Amino acid sequence: MEKKNILIINYVFPPYPGIGGRRWAKFAKYLHRRGHNVYVIAAQNPFDYESTFINDIKELPKENLFYLPSLYPKIMISPLKSWWDKLKYQFWYRVLPLFTDGNYYDRSMFWKRQLQNKIEELIHSKNIQTIIVSGPPFHYVYYTVQLREKYPDIKFIVDYRDEWTFNGVHGIDIIGEKRKQKEIEKERYVCGKADVVLSCHEVILDYLNNLHENKKGLLMQHAYDKDDFGSIKSIGKNDEKSNKDMIISIFGTIEQSKVNYLGEILRQFEKHRELYKKININIYSFNTLLLSSLINYKSKINFFQNVKPEILFNEIKLSDFVLVFHPDRQRDLITTKFPEIFYLQKPILFFCEKGLVSDFIIKHKIGVHLTEENFNEKFLYALKHPEEFSYKNFPIEEWDYEYRTNELEKMI
Repeated sequence: MEKKNILIINYVFPPYPGIGGRRWAKFAKYLHRRGHNVYVIAAQNPFDYESTFINDIKELPKENLFYLPSLYPKIMISPLKSWWDKLKYQFWYRVLPLFTDGNYYDRSMFWKRQLQNKIEELIHSKNIQTIIVSGPPFHYVYYTVQLREKYPDIKFIVDYRDEWTFNGVHGIDIIGEKRKQKEIEKERYVCGKADVVLSCHEVILDYLNNLHENKKGLLMQHAYDKDDFGSIKSIGKNDEKSNKDMIISIFGTIEQSKVNYLGEILRQFEKHRELYKKININIYSFNTLLLSSLINYKSKINFFQNVKPEILFNEIKLSDFVLVFHPDRQRDLITTKFPEIFYLQKPILFFCEKGLVSDFIIKHKIGVHLTEENFNEKFLYALKHPEEFSYKNFPIEEWDYEYRTNELEKMI
């Protein structure tokens, strides 16, 4: 394939921490490996810690990475630890709406001038042929696509990792109807001007098609990266895990409201003494409040914070099950953690409302769907009958970043 000059614009990109940096850090790496000239515009990291995906950008030439000042008030995206923090937050909460007609929770709202200037500079100096811009946040997606008419020979690809104007995310439902309509107008403009609109999720593409008659939508689901699993050892007789133990792993973002069910099942399992003795739960999360919520079961729970992928997946490989507490609003979203679970071929205990994800898991017989009504019963049944779940007929190779990059190359 002809090698292209590609500009990727992703506000949250390593070293900026967060799951939002994962998708395009990995695509950038794989496109670079295939010989394409990859350039990146991202926000400077405002925090004193960095992304767990930092290794994914080490192969990229440093001179190809351009980090712009984030400009958004840090207090709006940080924990409020003191009365002074609360005062600063309240100040910006009142002032930010004066600077935009749309969503003032959008971190890229002040990015227009510096972003467009940098894009045009790179277009001319690097002969950019394809621009890929991914959100959230979404204001900078709009600012990027505004350049479409000025550069008609460049292909503009927009990628939705999350919903923009529906499902109540990123403050969209609390900014007022007038501002929400402005965001819908921007979204309609983006869908109309972009050459291709990608998303990780079918439900987002369906929404865009219904609201904006977007006929350019293509599904580009999340994937696993074999690089993250390179150090995983096979499970054998000498592993530390005892055959008498049963390990349940939980990783990623976990809503506090879901933790109550974990405490409830531990209370229920105390009645099944033999099974309760075997169970150990490993939690890998940034949410330290989880541990305090489950303090009565600290002998059963191991808590790990900010674990790098290569260590995390070695640990999960030793698990018997992966328990996924999914927010109900994401019942139709196969998020980043699922392809990684597929690769490890672990049975999934999925707790969420019924939707596309639960249907997918049941269809492929790779796990069980838990609800408030059946939680204890089905959880207990799954742990007693692990042989009912198998990846024998599951198309694991189709969830590989190599496979996804083949699809992406056809678009650029």
